[in-house]
Amino acid sequence: MHTRNPRAVVRLLCRLSIALLPLFCRAQPVKRAALEPILSFEAEHKGNSLGGWGGGPPVTISVDDKVFHGGKWAARLERNASSEGTYSIISISLPIDFSGTSIELRGFLKTEDVSGFAGLWMREDAESGVVAFDNMEKRGPRNTTSWTEYSITLPLKPEAKQFHFGVLTVGTGTAWADDLKLLVDGKLIWRAPAVVKPKTIQDTDHEFDGGSNVTATEFPKTQIGNLALLAKV
Repeated sequence: MHTRNPRAVVRLLCRLSIALLPLFCRAQPVKRAALEPILSFEAEHKGNSLGGWGGGPPVTISVDDKVFHGGKWAARLERNASSEGTYSIISISLPIDFSGTSIELRGFLKTEDVSGFAGLWMREDAESGVVAFDNMEKRGPRNTTSWTEYSITLPLKPEAKQFHFGVLTVGTGTAWADDLKLLVDGKLIWRAPAVVKPKTIQDTDHEFDGGSNVTATEFPKTQIGNLALLAKV
């Protein structure tokens, strides 16, 4: 590949590496019922680490109790010229055990001197690979911005098995995120209906629910002797 635009190269590398998550950074697995305090960044934090979130590079990610939108804390993604890689990201993974037609991630972002962009991001994976992805690359906040609510939406693909989402910032500067919401067809994800699994023969065959229907028979001593002799042979 040849290009004279270095920014295009950075964008391409960023897009490819983010699309390959969680190969490049650990996406924290979380159950739907536990998401509410994690999405608002009000979950219990260990030191300066974000409770319930994965991501990286670790030294660029922290909890902030000085700058926040609501509650007591927000996520801070802070990068400088010596930071590893081209972007910083926080992430969560979920099995797609819920049903619906679309999934939406909402949240408040704030930036300071961001040279690239900040954004919400989502990705759906099927057995064949990535089937849906968005990271706000062309519309995410840049430079310095105040708290603003953003939203991204993806169609919920029938073949998708895993769902990954979070926040990222590209380049140098600082981005904050707070008060996220994850919605399926307009409902909070922990209220979304569970996937109805198709019934198998094991679910529909009830012939032996009450027992085997086999009646034990007392064998004559002669037959028992013959069976014992056969076993020895």
